[in-house]
Amino acid sequence: MSDPSPDLEKEIAALKDDVARLRTDITHLTEALKSTAEDYADAAREHTRARAEAARAKAQAQIDEAIGAGREQIGALGNRVAERPLASLLTAAGVGFILAKVLDLGGRR
Repeated sequence: MSDPSPDLEKEIAALKDDVARLRTDITHLTEALKSTAEDYADAAREHTRARAEAARAKAQAQIDEAIGAGREQIGALGNRVAERPLASLLTAAGVGFILAKVLDLGGRR
Protein backbone atom coordinates (compact mmCIF):
# COMPACT_ATOMS: atom_id res chain seq x y z
CA MET A 1 0.00 0.00 0.00
CA SER A 2 1.09 3.50 -0.68
CA ASP A 3 0.96 6.72 1.29
CA PRO A 4 -2.36 8.58 1.35
CA SER A 5 -2.89 10.92 -1.51
CA PRO A 6 -2.20 14.63 -1.04
CA ASP A 7 -5.94 15.39 -1.42
CA LEU A 8 -6.76 12.97 1.38
CA GLU A 9 -4.10 14.55 3.58
CA LYS A 10 -5.57 18.00 2.88
CA GLU A 11 -9.05 16.72 3.80
CA ILE A 12 -7.76 15.18 7.05
CA ALA A 13 -5.92 18.41 7.92
CA ALA A 14 -9.08 20.43 7.15
CA LEU A 15 -11.16 18.10 9.36
CA LYS A 16 -8.64 18.46 12.19
CA ASP A 17 -8.86 22.25 11.86
CA ASP A 18 -12.67 22.08 11.84
CA VAL A 19 -12.70 19.89 14.97
CA ALA A 20 -10.30 22.29 16.72
CA ARG A 21 -12.52 25.28 15.80
CA LEU A 22 -15.58 23.34 16.94
CA ARG A 23 -13.95 22.66 20.33
CA THR A 24 -13.09 26.34 20.66
CA ASP A 25 -16.64 27.35 19.71
CA ILE A 26 -18.12 24.90 22.22
CA THR A 27 -15.81 26.27 24.94
CA HIS A 28 -16.91 29.85 24.14
CA LEU A 29 -20.56 28.81 24.07
CA THR A 30 -20.23 27.05 27.43
CA GLU A 31 -18.60 30.14 28.96
CA ALA A 32 -21.34 32.38 27.51
CA LEU A 33 -24.07 30.12 28.90
CA LYS A 34 -22.39 30.06 32.30
CA SER A 35 -22.13 33.85 32.32
CA THR A 36 -25.76 34.24 31.29
CA ALA A 37 -26.89 31.81 34.01
CA GLU A 38 -24.86 33.73 36.60
CA ASP A 39 -26.42 37.01 35.42
CA TYR A 40 -29.91 35.54 35.76
CA ALA A 41 -29.09 34.18 39.22
CA ASP A 42 -27.74 37.57 40.30
CA ALA A 43 -30.86 39.30 38.99
CA ALA A 44 -33.11 36.80 40.76
CA ARG A 45 -31.22 37.28 44.04
CA GLU A 46 -31.49 41.07 43.74
CA HIS A 47 -35.20 40.87 42.92
CA THR A 48 -35.82 38.58 45.90
CA ARG A 49 -33.79 40.84 48.20
CA ALA A 50 -35.70 43.91 47.02
CA ARG A 51 -39.07 42.20 47.57
CA ALA A 52 -38.03 41.03 51.03
CA GLU A 53 -36.90 44.55 51.94
CA ALA A 54 -40.18 46.01 50.67
CA ALA A 55 -42.15 43.46 52.71
CA ARG A 56 -40.07 44.25 55.80
CA ALA A 57 -40.63 47.98 55.34
CA LYS A 58 -44.37 47.48 54.87
CA ALA A 59 -44.59 45.28 57.97
CA GLN A 60 -42.62 47.84 60.00
CA ALA A 61 -44.95 50.63 58.82
CA GLN A 62 -47.99 48.58 59.87
CA ILE A 63 -46.42 47.85 63.26
CA ASP A 64 -45.65 51.54 63.75
CA GLU A 65 -49.22 52.42 62.77
CA ALA A 66 -50.65 49.86 65.21
CA ILE A 67 -48.42 51.15 68.02
CA GLY A 68 -49.54 54.72 67.29
CA ALA A 69 -53.21 53.69 67.30
CA GLY A 70 -52.71 51.82 70.57
CA ARG A 71 -51.09 54.85 72.17
CA GLU A 72 -53.97 57.04 70.99
CA GLN A 73 -56.49 54.63 72.51
CA ILE A 74 -54.59 54.50 75.80
CA GLY A 75 -54.49 58.29 75.86
CA ALA A 76 -58.22 58.50 75.11
CA LEU A 77 -58.97 55.96 77.85
CA GLY A 78 -56.82 57.94 80.28
CA ASN A 79 -58.75 61.11 79.39
CA ARG A 80 -62.09 59.37 79.94
CA VAL A 81 -60.93 58.07 83.32
CA ALA A 82 -59.73 61.55 84.27
CA GLU A 83 -63.08 63.07 83.21
CA ARG A 84 -65.15 60.55 85.19
CA PRO A 85 -63.00 58.94 87.88
CA LEU A 86 -65.89 57.63 90.02
CA ALA A 87 -67.72 56.05 87.04
CA SER A 88 -64.44 54.51 85.85
CA LEU A 89 -63.76 53.06 89.30
CA LEU A 90 -67.26 51.59 89.56
CA THR A 91 -67.02 50.16 86.03
CA ALA A 92 -63.66 48.54 86.79
CA ALA A 93 -65.01 47.09 90.04
CA GLY A 94 -68.07 45.72 88.25
CA VAL A 95 -66.00 44.10 85.52
CA GLY A 96 -63.69 42.62 88.15
CA PHE A 97 -66.65 41.23 90.09
CA ILE A 98 -68.14 39.64 86.95
CA LEU A 99 -64.80 38.11 85.97
CA ALA A 100 -64.33 36.72 89.47
CA LYS A 101 -67.77 35.09 89.32
CA VAL A 102 -67.14 33.62 85.85
CA LEU A 103 -63.77 32.26 86.89
CA ASP A 104 -65.18 30.92 90.14
CA LEU A 105 -67.94 29.06 88.26
CA GLY A 106 -65.33 27.42 86.06
CA GLY A 107 -63.45 26.15 89.13
CA ARG A 108 -66.53 24.58 90.79
CA ARG A 109 -67.40 22.19 87.98
